[in-house]
This record gives sequence, structure tokens and C-alpha cells, in this order.
Amino acid sequence: MKSVRILFFIVLFSAFAGRAQCKLAISNDDTVAIVGGHYAITVKELIQYVNDRWYNRRFPDISEAYGNALNHLIVDRLKLFDFFDKKLNNDRDLMRPSRRIINYQLMNAFYDKSFVDKYANEKTAAEAYKKMDKEIVCLEITLPMPADQTKEKLDSLKTIALRIEDGLGKSLDLESLLKPYSLKSFKVNADRKVTWPETMVDAVANVIFQLKKGFTRVVEAADGFHIVKVLDIKRIKLEPFETMKDEIISQLRKGYYVAYNDAYENYRHGLVDKSSLKWNQRGLDQLVKWSSEDDRFYAAAYKDTIEHAIRRGDNFEILSYNNGKVDLKEYLRLLEEVVVLSPNTLLNSANVKDFILDAVNDNSVVMAAINSGLEKKLLNPYTQDPLITGRLIYSYNQAVIEERIPKATSEALREFYETHKDPTFYQLKKVYIYARVYSDSAKAAADINEINKGTPFEKVSDSWLVKIFIRERDGSLEAYRTAGGDYLAKAAFKLKLGESAGPVEYYDSTNGKQFAVIKCFQLQPEKQLTYDEVEGKTVEEEFRSYYRRKISDDVEAGLKKKYRVKIFQGVLSNAIASGQK
Repeated sequence: MKSVRILFFIVLFSAFAGRAQCKLAISNDDTVAIVGGHYAITVKELIQYVNDRWYNRRFPDISEAYGNALNHLIVDRLKLFDFFDKKLNNDRDLMRPSRRIINYQLMNAFYDKSFVDKYANEKTAAEAYKKMDKEIVCLEITLPMPADQTKEKLDSLKTIALRIEDGLGKSLDLESLLKPYSLKSFKVNADRKVTWPETMVDAVANVIFQLKKGFTRVVEAADGFHIVKVLDIKRIKLEPFETMKDEIISQLRKGYYVAYNDAYENYRHGLVDKSSLKWNQRGLDQLVKWSSEDDRFYAAAYKDTIEHAIRRGDNFEILSYNNGKVDLKEYLRLLEEVVVLSPNTLLNSANVKDFILDAVNDNSVVMAAINSGLEKKLLNPYTQDPLITGRLIYSYNQAVIEERIPKATSEALREFYETHKDPTFYQLKKVYIYARVYSDSAKAAADINEINKGTPFEKVSDSWLVKIFIRERDGSLEAYRTAGGDYLAKAAFKLKLGESAGPVEYYDSTNGKQFAVIKCFQLQPEKQLTYDEVEGKTVEEEFRSYYRRKISDDVEAGLKKKYRVKIFQGVLSNAIASGQK
């Protein structure tokens, strides 16, 4: 029995020691929750979600902020699991509103995988890392480009630069090197230092970084001719590659942007054989006519107009090319799923062809992305793409929650009012005020003096704050949907409509003693609203909001029962503690 007790205390001590150690350090990679038995939500993901969605502002208590944020992360991922389990991704009508965003992200992913990653990847980063352990120290002379860049002037300036370079290879006596040329302006940097990151954003630095000690070079750039001589090459200590890898890849993306972007554009424009293009002039003329008849045709009217033409059998062809065609039905799909047109776009005979061909090129990239398997990588329950995640959750809510909201018939709305009129349709008293706030009581006194003489509040100065205060059923006064606390609430509730008061002295926890001049510009009385007063938009919005919340709660509870969820409270507590620092 004694040995059992000793073992128990050893286990107990180990548990406390583990907790104590966990409190001392927390890693961003720590798992704070497991969803569906295998999907991990990390501390890093939670903290980023709290910051990005401003949970720390929405909830004054940080524990409440983190708890709500984690719950939303869990529920959102559960909805994604259920979305694919229900095969909602196969519902074309449901997916159509999200298809443009999905296709846009597919194009971005294809761009990154097929073009950017050739220049900026772990392998190229490792190769760059091998060259990064040096700092080039050089002398640099810059001869600015002439204002009038004629060929003769550029040739003359280049000749001078080459002569200075030749002299620089033999001497560092700048005065004697530059004196013969009577240069009106030049810059000298006698101690320029160049490291590898600079080579990714500066063509001159890129050339300098390749030179050996003692070498000279003339580099022509947009701002002028740079004559450089390497004075020294110093070795620098680097952090481990794994620590620097992501930053190196980011630098490579910047440095090779022109190269991979040009390669992408060449690929994109080469997907359609230009010699195979056949345009139907009647179809082009009809598109131009529709656009010219309504200057906001592409805001909304285009869909009804085009669908009406298709229904009556006029699905005319607009373009045919080597591996496809664009008829009216395909044109509508491109507008709905691939391209974005400004609502005020006016297509004319000069640009309609360019627009359609641009849309075809984008669509060809989308198809290339799908054929390469990228859609499966982006469109799945584990997707990390925030835009796609948002759209899939929106589609899930439409199919699973919004579709279950009862129809807002007149009978249903009347019954809802009778059941929920108190407190849903009980109107609390609200006071709306203008306020000018000063730290100097004399300024506030001057304002109220002007008002007492007959100058309207709004004319005393052209700036003021708007604040709203509400009186709860228990008599407490609170600020309502406006920032700045409830400091002026008592003074506001003493005002009659149109009345001003001041200086109102109060203590602000941030700014200290303050003095305000206030005016009541709107009053909302406390009363029970009748059905006639809320009939229409107000009661219907409350009806839909009530059932949306109720159904959402039921769906959330059902998801948590259907898919396992495990929260590691110790890790969550540590994440909250780190957020308080």
C-alpha cells in the first residue's frame, strides 16, 4: 500500500511540474484544440484570429475574447467538414456566388506554383544562403542622368563614366579623377555597404555583390551611371538556414518578380492561338448596344437581359478559337464566375474584343489550374485559404441555416410579435447628443457663453462628437454604439430636445479631467412599441435574426456532437496569459 501511495505522489508531482513548465513557456506550434479527431488548431492560429478579428476590442475580458475566438475557429472548421460530408461542393447553384473568388484563388495558386516557385523555393533559398555571408564595401560615384536624355548626351556621359572607372582602377584620388570633366552634379558614397537582401531590389547592388575585391565596374541604371570599386569584402555571421528560410524566399520573390511575372503573362497570352480567332460581328454589336442603352448595365441588368435572350433561343456565338468558343451563355458564365467588370463599364467596339479575349485567357488559366490538381488542394475541408474558407462557410450557412428559417408570412410575423414583444420590441429611452470636449475649462466656458448669447451649437465650431446613451430597464445608463465611455450619460439624460449644457466636468480614465459642452439633438422615448409601429422591415428583421440565432445554435450543437472536439485547457490558459502581456 505504501508503494502505491508513493507512486501516486510521483505521478501527481509530475503533473504539477508539467503544468508549471507549460506556464513558463508556450510555443506558437502548440495545439490548443483538436477538431474532428485529427485537425489541430494551434496557438499561432488562435492568436492571429483574435488579433485579425479584433476580439480583444470586442470583449473587454481577455479570457472571454480568446474563448469566443476559439469557439468560432472550431465551429468554422466543423462547418467545413460537414460541407464536404454533405457534398454541398457539388451543388452548382449553391457554389455559383463563390465561384469567382474560388477561380481567382486558383489563378493565384497556379501563378505561384508554376512560375513564382521556380525562382523562390527552398532549393533556391538554400543556394542564396550559401552566398549571403559577406558584406561588400565599395566606393561609388553616381553621374545623374541628364534632364534631356538624347543619345549624344547619354553616349558622352557613358564615355566619361568609363574614363573615371579606368582611373579609379589605378587611383583613389577622386579630385584629380573628376576635375577634367567639369561635371555639374555627381554623388560620391565613399563607404557603401552591400549585403545580399539589397541585391534583390537594387540592380546596382546586384552587380556590386558579384565583384571581387579591387574590381571596378560602370553600371547604367535609371537614375544615372554608377562607377564602383570594391574596397573590401567582409564576412558576416548568419543565423541558421531554417531560421532565415522564409525571409530569403520572400526576398527572392521580390527580386525575381519581373522574370516570373513576364513568364506568366507570356504563358497566359499564349493559351489562345490568335490566328484562330473568329469574331461574330452581330454578337459584338449586340453586346455594345446593351451596354450603351444602360450606363450601369454591368451593375445588375446584364444578368436578366442575357438570360432572357438565352431563354428565347438567341444564344448567339460571339467568338470561336482554336480550342473553344464564347456564345452568350458562356459570356454570362465568364461574367459570373471569372472576371469582374465595374458597374459603370461601357463596352464599345474598340474594347469589347479585348475584354472578351482577356476573360478567355483568365478562364484558360483557371482550367489549367484545375487540370493540375490545384482545386482539390484548395477546395477541401482542411483548406487554409482564408478567402475560400469564408466563401465555403457562407455557402454552408445559406444551405443549412438560412434555408431553414421559416417564411415570414403575415401570420408568422404577428405571432412572433405577440410572443417576443417584451423585450424585443420594448423601446428603451435613448438620448443623442453632440459634444465638444476640452481639457481647458475656459474653452468650454467660452463655447457655452456663445450658445447662451444665441449662437447655435453647430455654428460655434465646425467639429463635434456624436454620442448616444441608453437607459436600461434597471435604470442604469450606458453608452450605446459610440466610443468614449458613459461619462456624459447623466448630463445627457437631463437635457430636453434641442437644449445645450456645459461646461460638464468629468474624469476620463485616459485623458484625465475633461470639460464638455453638449446638445441634445434627438430623443427616443421609452415605451412598448405596437405592432403597427414595427410592422414591415423591423419585425421581419427581428424574426429572421431570432430564427437565425436559434438554428445556428442547434447546428453548432449538432456539429459538436457529430464531430469530436477536444480543447486543451492548459494550452488555452497559457495563450490567454501570453495575450495579457
